[in-house]
Amino acid sequence: MKQQLRFTSEIGPRCFCILLVTYLSLFNSSVYACASCGSGGDDPLILFPWETWKAHLGFARVSDFELIDQKGETGYEFGPESRNTTIVSFGRAITNRSFVTLTAPYIVNQRRERQMSGWGDPMVAVRYTMLQQSLENESIPQVQFIASYRTGDAVSVYETADPARLDVRGSGVPEARVGIDLWSAMKSIKYGAAQTVTTPVGSKDSEIGDVKPGVAFRTTLTTGYGWGDQGKVLCGVNREYSFKKSLNGQPLEDSEMLAHTAFLSADAMVQRNTNVRFTFAKSLGLLDHRNVSKSQTLTMAVQRSL
Repeated sequence: MKQQLRFTSEIGPRCFCILLVTYLSLFNSSVYACASCGSGGDDPLILFPWETWKAHLGFARVSDFELIDQKGETGYEFGPESRNTTIVSFGRAITNRSFVTLTAPYIVNQRRERQMSGWGDPMVAVRYTMLQQSLENESIPQVQFIASYRTGDAVSVYETADPARLDVRGSGVPEARVGIDLWSAMKSIKYGAAQTVTTPVGSKDSEIGDVKPGVAFRTTLTTGYGWGDQGKVLCGVNREYSFKKSLNGQPLEDSEMLAHTAFLSADAMVQRNTNVRFTFAKSLGLLDHRNVSKSQTLTMAVQRSL
C-alpha cells in the first residue's frame, strides 16, 4: 500500500524540510568525497591532457547514518541503514584543455532485511583548463573551470512510496553547478582548493506545496604526497552550506544545511593506463552540522585510459 507523507499545519513544512535536506545531502555529497585530481568537485573522473577517452568504475558503501536536526542535535534516522552505489563514468577529451564526462550511479538502499535499488540521477560535467601549470613556473597552480548538470528524474522524497524511503535515489529537482578548481601537482607535495556553487533548476510540487531547494556552496581543501606517475596519497576537508529552501515562494525557517567532511584517498598505477583508488570519507563530529545525515563512506574505484 502506498505510503504518503502527511503533515500538520504546524510542523509539516519543518519536518518536510529536514527530510528533504537530509536526502539532498546524502545523494549529492556523500558518494563523491574527492575528485580524481584531488581538489574537489563531484566528478569521479578527471582526464589528463594526453588522454582522449577514459572510463571509471567505482563501488561506494555509505553507513553509520546519524540524523542531525536544524539545532545541531541528533535525531531519529528514518532512512536506510546502508547504501551501496555502483558509479559508472565515461570521459571524452574535447581539446587538450577541456573534456566532458557522463556519470550514472546505481543505488541499493538497505534497512535491516529489506532493500530497494535503481538508477540515481545522472550527471554531465565539463572542465576547461584556464591556466596550465608548467615547469617554468611551478608556483602557479593549474586553474580549471567546472560546469555540470544533474537531472532530477530519479525517485525522490517527493514521490517516495516506501515508509523507510528505501526507494529514494535522487533529489527530485535538476541542479546546475559552476566552480573553480585549483590544483598544484608538479612537485611531490601536492595541494589544491575548489569552490563550487550549485543552484536548483526549477522547483518540485509536493503535498505541502511548491518546494525549491536553496543555493549550495561547497569548499574543498586538499593536500598530499605523490610518487611520480606511480600513485599518490591525499587528504582534505569539504564544507558545504545550503541556503534556506522556499515553500510556495516563501523561505522555510531553519532549513539551512551545513556539513563538514574529511577524506583520505590513495591511488596507484597497477598497469599501463590503469589506476586503482581507495577513498574513505567521514563526517567531522567536532564541527557544526545542521539538517544533514552524518555518515561514513568507503569507495573503491578502477580507472582506465582508453
